Amino acid sequence: MGVNPIAVNLKRIRTIKGLNQEWIAKKSGLSRMAYSNIEKGKAEPRVSNLQKIADVLGVGIQEIIAPIPHINSLRFRSKNTLTNKEKNRREQIAIDVAFWLQDFNELEASLNNKKIFKLKELSQKTKDPKKMAVLAREALNLESDEPIVDLCGLLESKAGIKIKFFNSDLDKFNGLSLFDSDETPAIGVNVSELISVERQIFTLAHELAHLLLRKNSYKSDEVNEPDKQEKEADVFASYFLMPEDAFLKSWEENKGLHWIDNVLHTKRIYKVSYMTVLLRLEDLKWIDNSIIRFRSAYKIKFGRDLKNKREPNPLDRVDFFEDRLSHLVREAYESEKITFSRASEVLKVDAEVMRDRVNSWELVKR
Repeated sequence: MGVNPIAVNLKRIRTIKGLNQEWIAKKSGLSRMAYSNIEKGKAEPRVSNLQKIADVLGVGIQEIIAPIPHINSLRFRSKNTLTNKEKNRREQIAIDVAFWLQDFNELEASLNNKKIFKLKELSQKTKDPKKMAVLAREALNLESDEPIVDLCGLLESKAGIKIKFFNSDLDKFNGLSLFDSDETPAIGVNVSELISVERQIFTLAHELAHLLLRKNSYKSDEVNEPDKQEKEADVFASYFLMPEDAFLKSWEENKGLHWIDNVLHTKRIYKVSYMTVLLRLEDLKWIDNSIIRFRSAYKIKFGRDLKNKREPNPLDRVDFFEDRLSHLVREAYESEKITFSRASEVLKVDAEVMRDRVNSWELVKR
């Protein structure tokens, strides 16, 4: 990735511990500018200063100079040309994902609890997104009209896919996916408050489509996302989350409702956005200009408009969460395979938050 490992590691460790540059510089006997230049990779630190900084951070010097793990098969692209600042932020996200994956793999190895990618063979069966959606659901033992209650849990436990949540305001960036060196897949989802939970769920299904339909397209140095591949992934996500049989059944059962209420009801059942439901109506040729008509009718009916990507009757955060990494951390911590500070580092939380979580574990006995 062409980055300075000392600079990256210092920023990563400092951020995890919730410390600022000025405090570290003062405790290390350095000027704020001197420390800042080291963290930015503009200055090469003396070994003596590096040791002082390591002591202040409470880590070994080896952790500061450790090489940055690299991912060769990352699919992390944008339709727009990126500015230098956006490229740097993109690179930082890729670095964070690489460390997250390294931590995840180490935990699995220490606990002898590695998952197998159970959808691996599907990529050889079809390139049609609708057919792939059907095959994927069958492989995951889902009924043809069954709503997916917990998509993260389903993909983590039954499909063997690692899932990471991160928060980024990078424009039009919803997610990423990758294959590890042993072809184990992982998906990252942007859970920024600016993105609806419905969109986040759809992104997870969208990235699953890339893993199944476009396995050979994973190259970390590419930034342009082909429109055709994006449209195919959207089709897969729509039919994976809301299969045709399921949609037809739901719509028929509630056809006595005002069509606006039927859209809102259907989107809640299958945890998709209202636009996903509307596009399905158009795909079935049941209605034209559905989005314009819906927004106009919604405003008349409820007195509110749907501009600025607003989602009507939105899902809550509790409707979408990943938990396998947290489960592994707890298991490793309670079996004394990792320390409290290591658990805190892997979960990217400070000591106070980690202590509260551990106390919550101990509160509920099982």
